[in-house]
Amino acid sequence: MNVQTKIALLLLALAAAFIAGLGVIRLKAQGRLRQIAEERLHEGQESVDRRLEKGGEPLEALAEDYTYWDAMVEAVQRSDQTWLEAHVGEATLDKFTVNAVWVARADGSPLYMVDNLYGDQDLHAIPRPAAAFEKLAREKLGHFYFFLPQHGLMEVRAATIHGSKDYERHGPVGGFFFAGRLWSNEKLDELGLFSDTQRVWIAPPGGPERLQSPRDDENGVTTFTRPLPGWDGQPVARLAVRSETPMIPLLNTTSRQLFWALGGFALVLTVLLTFALVKWVSRPLQHISNSLRRGDLSSIARLEQHQSEFGELARLIRQFFTQRDSLLREIREREATEKVLAKREEELRHAQKMEAVGRLAGGVAHDFNNLLTAIIGYAEILTRRLKNDATGRQNAEMILKAGEQAAGVTRQLLAFSRKQLLQPKVIDLNEVVAGIDRLLRRVIGEHITLVTRPDAAHGRVRADPTQLEQVILNLGVNARDAMPRGGKLTISTANAQLQDEDTRPEATVELPDGDYVVLVVTDTGKGMERETQSHIFEPFFTTKGPGKGTGLGLSTVYGIVTQSGGAVAVDSSPNRGTTFRIYLPCESAPLSPPSSVPAPPRRAHDSEVVLVVEDEEIVRELVCSVLHEQGYRVHCAAHGGEALEMAARAEVCASGIDLLITDVVMPHMSGPELVKKITANHPEARVLFVSGYSENDISDRGVLADDIRFLEKPFTPLTLARKVREVLDEPPPSTTTAAEAARSRSSRSSDDERATGGASDVAVAAVAPSRDTVAAAAAATGADGAR
Repeated sequence: MNVQTKIALLLLALAAAFIAGLGVIRLKAQGRLRQIAEERLHEGQESVDRRLEKGGEPLEALAEDYTYWDAMVEAVQRSDQTWLEAHVGEATLDKFTVNAVWVARADGSPLYMVDNLYGDQDLHAIPRPAAAFEKLAREKLGHFYFFLPQHGLMEVRAATIHGSKDYERHGPVGGFFFAGRLWSNEKLDELGLFSDTQRVWIAPPGGPERLQSPRDDENGVTTFTRPLPGWDGQPVARLAVRSETPMIPLLNTTSRQLFWALGGFALVLTVLLTFALVKWVSRPLQHISNSLRRGDLSSIARLEQHQSEFGELARLIRQFFTQRDSLLREIREREATEKVLAKREEELRHAQKMEAVGRLAGGVAHDFNNLLTAIIGYAEILTRRLKNDATGRQNAEMILKAGEQAAGVTRQLLAFSRKQLLQPKVIDLNEVVAGIDRLLRRVIGEHITLVTRPDAAHGRVRADPTQLEQVILNLGVNARDAMPRGGKLTISTANAQLQDEDTRPEATVELPDGDYVVLVVTDTGKGMERETQSHIFEPFFTTKGPGKGTGLGLSTVYGIVTQSGGAVAVDSSPNRGTTFRIYLPCESAPLSPPSSVPAPPRRAHDSEVVLVVEDEEIVRELVCSVLHEQGYRVHCAAHGGEALEMAARAEVCASGIDLLITDVVMPHMSGPELVKKITANHPEARVLFVSGYSENDISDRGVLADDIRFLEKPFTPLTLARKVREVLDEPPPSTTTAAEAARSRSSRSSDDERATGGASDVAVAAVAPSRDTVAAAAAATGADGAR
């Protein structure tokens, strides 16, 4: 059915209604005049009653809904003003269009009051005497009125407070709740407007229900009142309503009746035609226009069901939007896929580049560490021997200093390439930050304000404490160089939980879900642009001038953190400072015991046998010379085969091997392979590995196992002597095997027997490097980072 047919049928219906209406008006005109006064009275009363009930619904809903609430009962019992302010505040008043709320305890004492009348002192007291609470406790609900001097009449709804499941309010009363609404002039005008009356006002209590005069009846005016009770049921005022009916005298003439009938018909016809045009033409066009403009199909969902021209158009629009959305979705998915692929390709290229540079740096550092071991060792020996030669001693000390600085550079290379051996412990990151505060202040200078905030609630991590301090020093020095005119450096700790992509930071490596301790280093320096940030962890990359830095500071941070199982995130922009966030996995194990200060090495007795296996001649000669000076019986071998031959000799078999010192990487036979063969025939032998960088044969991704002894190159003669003495002074590998080895060497001299007895207290478990070695490494790396 098209629009024109619908309009024609509508006009026919209107014509029939017009004719029928004229007949009805003719028949009922006389009777209607006699009844109109009484009918208007009843209509006015019902209209006012309905409006009063409708207007009081928000007030009644607030009083009833907020009193079936367990949380409200608990808040009243605890006198919790904070909870009441949060849940029954001015927002609640605005929501329910009320002006004041009072809450009282179960004994009737006031607890809480809120209003939006801006400090009216008359509202502070609960609008009900204390004696009336017993009545409310019995009736459960209350409805009354009272006057405010400044604002006039206020309507109040009251209710007892009960638990959420006590719908019948049979349980004990948990408190009292009052909600009030002012009857302002605007409210009275609104009541008159929506109740189809001309005037509404508040009259004093008392007087008849109808305020009628004979003249009012003649003019079609009806006036009546409604009592407004107080808390005790006695009226405090009356609501007076005046309703005026248009002057309806007796029907003077049939022509005047016809005039009004035709006028009404014309009005109705106009309204119906307007309604038809809006519903069947204008509204469908508006829905279609909104759908096309906003791209929202919900506005034409009902229109699609119509079997009209507009319904067909709506279905075509939905088909168009469906095809468009499918095309846009495919485009977005392709763009997202291309972005992910481009990001992965960039990450792969960067990882391959870093791995290649790391392999080169690790190899170079290994060779340099062998040379530096000899340089530092012999320089220290010369320093001790040239006590009477000031010039020669000074030259030797300069050689030693240069060697230690070079060792610091190699350690940075190993840290970046992740080939250094870490000796992790369970430490508290908060304690590390607090402990390094004084040292860092000396490094960055007085022109920079240092603030440390170790605020992490759980600060335990598993990491090498010396290397972690090196990370903080390098970041501090980097921040110092970014603030040449002074600034603020803040170092803090915090906890973070990574659960999804929204919480996962953009870090150097992708972090798995879990709990982390975050070390945050923030400066107020000049910051970095995006291009610089993409290169800061590359070795030898620096923005400083020539001679002011090696470019290894942040690459060292990257290597240490990555090798410790963490990641680094950077947030920086030009002239806005830089923030480094280091994420380390939380550790639940107890803290490791603190390291003890190493004692000076004591000389050995000549019954202790040490087998040294080192392929670098200069290192081998140095180690053997130092151990000879310490009183050990030393056998030196250049490779694994020669070491096996020495171990098979009769004199060695008779005396046994107390300690095997072997390099990890050697030609023909690696250090771990040699250890297996030596300990098969000499189970009493302790093992000390020596190497310039991490090998997977004795470590797991650079983390030293607990049953491995290791001495990192380069080392000093004093460090070597301490380490050897430390290994020999610990319990033996196995009491049974040591005892059998002792019985098999019955030809030993009495000194040898005493040595064997002393060796029974020797250890095999892993130990941390000596503090001299660690301190030298940290000092060298820190000095390089400062440049």
